[in-house]
Amino acid sequence: MPIARARRPKRRSRKRSWRRRGRILGLFATILSVAAIVILAGPSRTAMTGPAQKGIAPPEVSAKSVFVLNADTGQVLYEKNPDDVFRILSLTKLVTAYLLVDRMGDRLSETIKINWPHLTGGSSAQLKRLDVWTLQDLLYGMVLVSGNDAALAIADAAGRDLLGGDAKGITTAKATERFVQEMGTAAKALGAHNATFADPYGLSPKNTATARDMGLIAARIFTDERLLPAWACTERTLHIDGKRPRTVVLKTSLEILGEGTVIGAKTGSYISANIYNLVTAWRAPNGQTVVGVLLGSMSHPARYNEMRTIIDAVPRDFPELGTPLAVSPRRPPNACG
Repeated sequence: MPIARARRPKRRSRKRSWRRRGRILGLFATILSVAAIVILAGPSRTAMTGPAQKGIAPPEVSAKSVFVLNADTGQVLYEKNPDDVFRILSLTKLVTAYLLVDRMGDRLSETIKINWPHLTGGSSAQLKRLDVWTLQDLLYGMVLVSGNDAALAIADAAGRDLLGGDAKGITTAKATERFVQEMGTAAKALGAHNATFADPYGLSPKNTATARDMGLIAARIFTDERLLPAWACTERTLHIDGKRPRTVVLKTSLEILGEGTVIGAKTGSYISANIYNLVTAWRAPNGQTVVGVLLGSMSHPARYNEMRTIIDAVPRDFPELGTPLAVSPRRPPNACG
């Protein structure tokens, strides 16, 4: 009997010990679970812009790929095949403009003498051999009328700046090659990991990207105060120096520019291949900036009409963007001459 009495407390002590251990292990598991959730969720902005976030289906459009983004918050609004790769054509010039201002934004009054290598084919800003253009005027020549010649002259000037050293030993081809290389680096830094470039204006079929890529690029460009005046401009008068001084009047070819609260746009077209792309930025009623990308619309008019449909749908589908401000949404300063 004394032996039996001595064993009972010992069993109870072991049971208590196991219960304590179970509670400790359970608490530890709970802490680990909470920590894992916090790590996986991350900050709200990171989660919002991460690959797991999905937008809703856009209104019915002919565009093969759609991506619409709140540029101020990173929230994806609409998407349709956003990661399919397309030729982007003149949408390439969004990156050319960004890289010029990012690299030489405080030196846009500098000039470049135009020569034969700058006079490429396609859409033109009316550059002529032995003209002297400022970098700022080249920027407007590229943005307003999608001048391939202006884009190439920009690439030459900025490429030489990137290369540094003795400018006499640098050709237009070498400077442009360096600039195009930097375009790829800049696009990846903006999150456009599928974007590839072979020239600064978009004629090469190797200039490709997804709608998501272009949306991320546009979100940066259309919130850059240094570039907004150029995108908002519908007409600008340029005074060109050089062998044949003259005045050039450039009028935008972008039909949607100036409508409502649209603050910028860029098309990319290859008519014979039936490729019609459009990137547009506008202010939502609550004042935030929204960017929309349409790749592969069925026609020139369709891309504009489809973008207008999306602009009208945003306040309805996303009420937080549709709440008007007490004052009108801000518009960029208009630096057009």
